[in-house]
Amino acid sequence: MPVELHERLSEFSYGYGVTREVERRLRQQGLRATPFLPSLLHEASLGFDVAFDRPGTPLLLQFKLGQAMRRFVPGPRPTLGQPFWRYHIDTAEPDGQFELLLKAEQDGADVFYLAPKFHDWEIYLDAFENRRVVRSSLIVSPGEIRRTLDAHSVPDGAHKIVYDARSAYLCSEPLELASIRPSDLAGKLRVHVESRETPIGEVLEGVFAGFENRSAIRPPRASEDRDDPDRVVYEIPSDQGRQPKLRRERLERILGTGRSREEAVALAVGAEAWSSGAQLIFVTEPPAK
Repeated sequence: MPVELHERLSEFSYGYGVTREVERRLRQQGLRATPFLPSLLHEASLGFDVAFDRPGTPLLLQFKLGQAMRRFVPGPRPTLGQPFWRYHIDTAEPDGQFELLLKAEQDGADVFYLAPKFHDWEIYLDAFENRRVVRSSLIVSPGEIRRTLDAHSVPDGAHKIVYDARSAYLCSEPLELASIRPSDLAGKLRVHVESRETPIGEVLEGVFAGFENRSAIRPPRASEDRDDPDRVVYEIPSDQGRQPKLRRERLERILGTGRSREEAVALAVGAEAWSSGAQLIFVTEPPAK
């Protein structure tokens, strides 16, 4: 019987540990790392110093708690050691989490799913105390998931990421999935930031604008799909075409507090990412001395 990770771990605690370790690793690479905090939406000022005119990248970390497994059923079993874990993603959900993350990645953000290679709070606490949370996690980008699906002509839908200590697969049919070594994450981001001339403020503008252009990932749904009674009853804004208006109104409210355009867009991107469960970190070169 699988162990439900959300019953043995806290996504909040896991996400906190990952975020703090990523910050530390980025600082060791000579970068400035500033996490978005939802409390900033209610404060009179931005509350931290982000150099929006300097090259940088919005880093989105999406935390996934799935299941710890002993047996793989049904279907073909990939080559996995013990223990192994899995989590679910839906690449077909309209205006869903995967779509938002993939679009942000395509528009210039660095985006990664992180999932633990452990399944109990005591193991987590030991990893946290010894700064091994990131090292004990699977790191996969939405873009790599998309490339794997496309390379094997697999349609969008409900899929599983199955992984052990060394390997990861995209299922139902086991397809080997490339992951990022935790020790390489900060270095890859440093190279990306150093090779990028675009200020992070401009990148954030592109990510924010891209949230309203999901057709680059998937064509608009047919009217009969939008009228699905199981979704209509919940009055989902994106199903009713209200999401762009609500997004623009949110930006106007933030601008109305006296913040600059760059600060307001940064908060709007951070808020939308946070609402889907992702942590946004503003990663920039340090200011010139």
